[in-house]
Formats: sequence, C-alpha cells, structure tokens
Amino acid sequence: MTTIRLFGNYITVIRLFGVQFSPLNNNNMQQRDDRVMNMPDLLPPSLRLNIESVRGSEPVYMGRKYLENSDTNSSLSRFLIPAECATNLLQHMTESEREKIQSDDDRGIDISVMDPKGDLHNMKFTEWKSLKRLVFNRGWNKLVENNQLHKGDLLGLWHYRSFNNKPCFAVNIIPKPKQ
Repeated sequence: MTTIRLFGNYITVIRLFGVQFSPLNNNNMQQRDDRVMNMPDLLPPSLRLNIESVRGSEPVYMGRKYLENSDTNSSLSRFLIPAECATNLLQHMTESEREKIQSDDDRGIDISVMDPKGDLHNMKFTEWKSLKRLVFNRGWNKLVENNQLHKGDLLGLWHYRSFNNKPCFAVNIIPKPKQ
C-alpha cells in the first residue's frame, strides 16, 4: 500500500496483478466498485508481452463484464459475450468469419483465448440463436478452472490476431474483493 497526494487529497492505493486500486475512504462509506474505475482499457503489460511473444497483432479492447454464475458454471461451459461488446467484436472479424459465427448450424469459428498467465485455451466462437447472443464455448471451462474464476470477478476482453491471422482474444481478470 502507498499513500499519495492527488489534487490536494491524500489517498491510499494498492497494486494487485498490475492494476492499481483505491480502497474506500473512511469519509465516504458508500459502497462502490473501484475495479471499474481502475480497470482502464489498456492491456496489462504482462499480457501484452505474452501476446507479443506469440507474434500476435496489436490488441484491441472489446469491453468488460462482471462474471455471472452462468459464466463459471461447469455444466454450461460457456462465456456469454456482453451484448454491448458484440457489435464491436463482430466488426473485427472478416466477412467469412462473421458468416460462420452467425450461421444457423452454430459451428462458429476456432479461436484461442489467452488467460492472464499467458496460457492459450482453444475454444469456439459462435452465436447461439436461442439466446441471440455471442458465446465462447468448448474450452471455456478449462480457463475458468485454471484461473479459479468466480461470480463477480471482473473480466476485461481484448481481440488480436495470431501470426497466421487466426482470431484470438486475451482476458484480464480482476478478482471480486474478499468481503
């Protein structure tokens, strides 16, 4: 923990996984989630280095999501892409990739998702017609298990391309604060 002076006020900050947090100050007892305030759309340096090490393209920020029970439930084995990210995400796909993702057969496309440790997880990226939502599945459970994800964790999502132009994603996780 460090105390710094900002605009004449002293605040205490901590660093966790390369992200700086400001705990609630005693004068303001309102509950707020500083993870959103302090999770910029900049990729953490360690994740950027991991993408560069696999010769990935420049990562593009797609959005963030608080994980829900359904995102961490092993029997469902899927990550529901936030609706507000879907349009932006599809714009970064080629026309051929969009057609496969949105096809009626739900086969989607093969992708790799890099976790905060730099491990790659192979998954499918498709649209579920029943929910009218984009999802990552077939491999999502392994990422959840390896990173001990829980409901309430904050996930940041970036898109990049591999050296052979395959669509890939990187996720940064900020765990839910312990109560």
